[in-house]
Amino acid sequence: MSLIVSESMGDGIARLAINRPERRNALSPDARLELIAALDAALADPAVKAVVFGSSAGHFCAGGDIDAMGGNDARATRARMKLHHRFVRLLADAEKPVIAAVEGYAMGAGAGIALFADTIVLAESGAIGFPFFKIGLTPDFAISYTLTRRLGWAKARQLLLYARTLRGKEAVDAGLADVLAPDGQAEATAFELAKELAAMSPVSFSLTKRHLALEPRSLEAALEAEAMAQPLASTSAEHIEARAAFLARRK
Repeated sequence: MSLIVSESMGDGIARLAINRPERRNALSPDARLELIAALDAALADPAVKAVVFGSSAGHFCAGGDIDAMGGNDARATRARMKLHHRFVRLLADAEKPVIAAVEGYAMGAGAGIALFADTIVLAESGAIGFPFFKIGLTPDFAISYTLTRRLGWAKARQLLLYARTLRGKEAVDAGLADVLAPDGQAEATAFELAKELAAMSPVSFSLTKRHLALEPRSLEAALEAEAMAQPLASTSAEHIEARAAFLARRK
């Protein structure tokens, strides 16, 4: 049985989901390797316009698989972290829209995956949490980077240092997730949002993602980035067609 579900949902949308229901989709080394390969393939496929990370068997990802973490072997742990980082860099460098559809648990590494998404859709009973201290570990999956960028330093500090878990509306109100969906409807909501983003100009979208990834920065750096990106966007096929359509009053 494949540890990762990878499928086309039509309209240029690729769905990826961990498939380890007996472990609430905890991320084992083998699952991580399959997920890296699946995401790499989706991002490289010109037919794929957007990626949705879905939930299976009622959960997104319960975190890293503690049974497979290598115990007290520092060398094995370092190798595992390097594998983490291959996946993190793929997510961070993704120029296509990425949406996380969270049902059930998104804990630890699961929260880390979700935090790299452009939009997090969370089911009403879904939970995003950071339980690292409860098992004597420190945050990984670049969470100290993504969480502070999403919530700010002070809020991120409280969630991490108190090993907090936020659920449903509380998570959306705090800014930890973006869209609240009824239970069982997170993926349906995510697919609609993915179709909306997939219809955007891919050149403009990818350039803007790169802009946002560089924040915060100085005004002069922001203006220079705009001066570099806008000429590229203005000569793209998408802009030429969009301008012609606008002038002709058509879609």
